[in-house]
Amino acid sequence: MIYLDNAATTYPKPEEVYNAMDNFYRKYGVSFGRGSYDLASKVSNLVDECRKRVANVLGVNSNKTVIFTPSATISINTILKGLDWSKRDNVYYSPFEHNATLRTLYALEKEYDLNLIQVPIDRSSIYYNLVELERLYKQFPPKIIVVSHVSNVCGVIAPVEKIAKITHEYHGFILVDGSQAAGIIKINQQDIDYYVWSGHKSLYGPFGIAGFIIDNEAPIPDPLIHGGTGIASELKDMPEDLPLRLEAGSINIQAIAGLNAALKWIETVGHDTIFNHEKAIGLRLIEILKQFIGVNLYIPEDINNHFSIVSASFSGFLPHEIGKILNEEFNIAVRTGLHCAPLIHEFFGTIPHGLVRFSPGFFNTENDLFQLKEALDNFIV
Repeated sequence: MIYLDNAATTYPKPEEVYNAMDNFYRKYGVSFGRGSYDLASKVSNLVDECRKRVANVLGVNSNKTVIFTPSATISINTILKGLDWSKRDNVYYSPFEHNATLRTLYALEKEYDLNLIQVPIDRSSIYYNLVELERLYKQFPPKIIVVSHVSNVCGVIAPVEKIAKITHEYHGFILVDGSQAAGIIKINQQDIDYYVWSGHKSLYGPFGIAGFIIDNEAPIPDPLIHGGTGIASELKDMPEDLPLRLEAGSINIQAIAGLNAALKWIETVGHDTIFNHEKAIGLRLIEILKQFIGVNLYIPEDINNHFSIVSASFSGFLPHEIGKILNEEFNIAVRTGLHCAPLIHEFFGTIPHGLVRFSPGFFNTENDLFQLKEALDNFIV
């Protein structure tokens, strides 16, 4: 199979990930923070090591804390639902956002009567209009803005550092959804209040482990989930100290073992190597798709603002028809539909059927794209 759905989850994983996860249950599969015996200490050391590796790979300094959660969706819910909201607070979000953000905001809008404001995007360039955003800030000062670092539909790289600086000038906070970018797209975390990451996507780890980086000067969310932490069990409330306050229950240590191995792999291979390969593969993919008259691409005008993910429409075909043909006749896996990001499809006018999404990863090769071109040559003009 030629796998071009890495925006959903990267596949395959580095061999080190498989070995580490198998080794975990065979050698030291016990609980974290629940015992003082040797195996429990070994697990505690693993968790501490992984937390430090997340900080290293994501460029985190000592003024921030790494929080573990089971998924990026739970991270986003933990942050947004844990903030202290007031009626008519102004909340900004981009049309590139995933339903993990959108549905959480819609629920909070109902509960607190929030004022949700969409970030202005220039229709021709498919990019952020920061001048218009600041004009909106002057009229409606932000409580928080939520921005996807990289769009899971069209690969737009958000100017998150610039947005963060502008937002702080108006005393607001920024939450960056880095699910498609963490570990690949470098970012200066200095002005980022909350940065969400997902283990199974761009970090090349397993399902079941994700989290967020929280700046120690940003508001600490109230816990989304209450429960055991292994210490201070006599308290009726969750402990005040991070990360314990936001990490109730048993952490998925096997997934942490896999993530730790993936992070080691990233450190060994190098950010630049991974970025350059995926960028080059993405550019080659764009070149190939542009050769077909009946294919329309949905990517930003400036390719410097784009990374890897390419969505397209095919004249004479619905997206699911393209996906079905590529799968059944050529064993090529792509993603079709709305990609859990309906607002950007409204922006593109591609509701209700969506688009065909191609998302290559580090383990894709030029030969994979050559075979994709040969497949498309069979039925696309």
